[in-house]
Amino acid sequence: MVQLKQVALRLKSVKNIQKITKTMKMVSASKFTKAERELASARPFGYGPRKFYESSQLVKAEKNGDEKGKKSTPEPVTTEKPEEGKDAKKTKKLYVAVTSDRGLCGGVHSGVSRRVRRTLSERAGDAARHRLVCIGDKSRAMLRRAFAENMLVNVKDIGRIAPEFVDASVIAAAIVQSGYSYEVGEIFYNKYFSPVKYEMTIMPFFNKFKIETAPNMNAFDEVDDEELESYSEWTFAALLFYALKESAASEQSARMAAMDNATKNAEDMIRKLTLLFNRTRQAVITRELIEIISGAAAL
Repeated sequence: MVQLKQVALRLKSVKNIQKITKTMKMVSASKFTKAERELASARPFGYGPRKFYESSQLVKAEKNGDEKGKKSTPEPVTTEKPEEGKDAKKTKKLYVAVTSDRGLCGGVHSGVSRRVRRTLSERAGDAARHRLVCIGDKSRAMLRRAFAENMLVNVKDIGRIAPEFVDASVIAAAIVQSGYSYEVGEIFYNKYFSPVKYEMTIMPFFNKFKIETAPNMNAFDEVDDEELESYSEWTFAALLFYALKESAASEQSARMAAMDNATKNAEDMIRKLTLLFNRTRQAVITRELIEIISGAAAL
């Protein structure tokens, strides 16, 4: 028979866990409201560069949606023909995984890491020319064992406070100062749609040379090299800032849902443990009464 003291300790432990999850849900709800409000003002930072990429025909325009209602991810447009004796697939690519240092938010971070791992595994033949940037300790912990040689920059202390544009600028500057000259890059992040929905999305970005040789770049006014270099760097920082804001809102909504589910599960466990505790206590009392009555009858 289950010991009464063990059930009591288990019941007390689950009640304490329920208090913690309920508190974390309230904190996440407060942070989520702030993150959703800040995301509305940060979305123009992502809309402008993506619209420029579409106008210059660097990427294909996004479709409104397919039959299943999912939006398509913009794909880079390949216009250059490979030279003789040169492999067209050997392009220097930079992959940026946007996560954070904090957990207890469902599969937000693992979804990004799995997609990055799958992409790098599919392009393993040219892995020596590819580099990986991990924003947040969660993606670094999941990817460093398999792709340690491709790691370029690791960023920590992400997720404790709301990201700002200066954070994205510091990350972009660290990547530029690392000495790796990429041609095409992809940002893997979670795009926020609603408090109950987010999607893992890939957002491309390009260096100065790719922008300068865009198919429809002649439609714009002539720009100096220095201005184009500054614009390409600012575009990268703006897209990083936009991805950080989207990921922050998705993370807080996922954590709020996870803590809500954990609180409900703790409530179910408390109900079952309370029933088990009452039954065990009743059994102990009944056994003691039987022993007393049996002892009295023996006298």
